[in-house]
Amino acid sequence: MNKIHVITQKELVEPDRLKEATVVVIDVFLATSTITFLLNQNYHPVIATENAPNASTIAGQMDIDSLLLGENNGNEIPGFLFPDPRLIETVQQSKPAIICSTNGTRAIEAAKKAKHLYISSITNGHLVAEQLRKHVNEGPIVLICSGNGGGFSLEDFIGAGHIIDRLLKKESFVRTDAAKLAQKAFLDSEKQGFHDLYDVDTRHFLKQLNYLETVDYVIDHFENVSVLPWYKNGEIVDLFKVTGGGQHE
Repeated sequence: MNKIHVITQKELVEPDRLKEATVVVIDVFLATSTITFLLNQNYHPVIATENAPNASTIAGQMDIDSLLLGENNGNEIPGFLFPDPRLIETVQQSKPAIICSTNGTRAIEAAKKAKHLYISSITNGHLVAEQLRKHVNEGPIVLICSGNGGGFSLEDFIGAGHIIDRLLKKESFVRTDAAKLAQKAFLDSEKQGFHDLYDVDTRHFLKQLNYLETVDYVIDHFENVSVLPWYKNGEIVDLFKVTGGGQHE
């Protein structure tokens, strides 16, 4: 029987141990939520990279104009749009997007050796869970919480629990202790309307940066973004649009 693992922060990832695993990266209050909204607004492909210099280099190698998004330890980067999901609807669509961040995109970079790699938030975790069922006999499932600058992030842990809970509604899995706790954290949070997410460290930090409404925006879109972000050959695409149904090789 498959086992579900939860890694509580990107710094604990051992990339070579992911080669036979199906992996999901979660960064609820910035990077992975922003990626889901980018794909929902027809940006294609989305490229996640570790830092601004890498992002600028990638943009310079492209034949067409691309949207640059990023932050560095919460600070805005000149020439980059801050990766706030609320801003995506206000900019030009249907072109590549390149995103870098302190946590989420670095977690994606750490996980890129995975057999299968998906990107999730509470906006689309139910759809990611459906896709994971197609890999039920293909090795362990590993959910990576991006974390918060080297520390624990409650919202990412709840995002992992979201996927686990939806998975267990139709399949049986062995859960690690962390996976059991993540599911419980999600169920407790969902029951109270995610009230606890309005008091997490990331929200207080975003408030200092004048991005307070970002948290509200993501929570308001719980299970309301119909995209399935899939990482392949350095690019993140919406698997629904690529294959028409969430299947791939």
